[in-house]
Amino acid sequence: MPPSPHPVPASPIAVIVMGVSGCGKSTLGALLAQALDAPFLEGDAFHSDEAVAKMRAGHALTDDDRWPWLDRLGAAA
Repeated sequence: MPPSPHPVPASPIAVIVMGVSGCGKSTLGALLAQALDAPFLEGDAFHSDEAVAKMRAGHALTDDDRWPWLDRLGAAA
């Protein structure tokens, strides 16, 4: 892979794209990652199977459900 023509910041940065379901977060995030020559992390991919099942059943996640998810995202970023 050739070197990126974009300047590299002195310290890593994270760009977080937030919004309601179906508003285009994944599309925008993928395009931003491509433009910045950076990895794209899809937050939904870091949910546990239990959390996914809970959401599919229509139940809101609790803070106890979310902390491990945030820890996994933070470690990956």
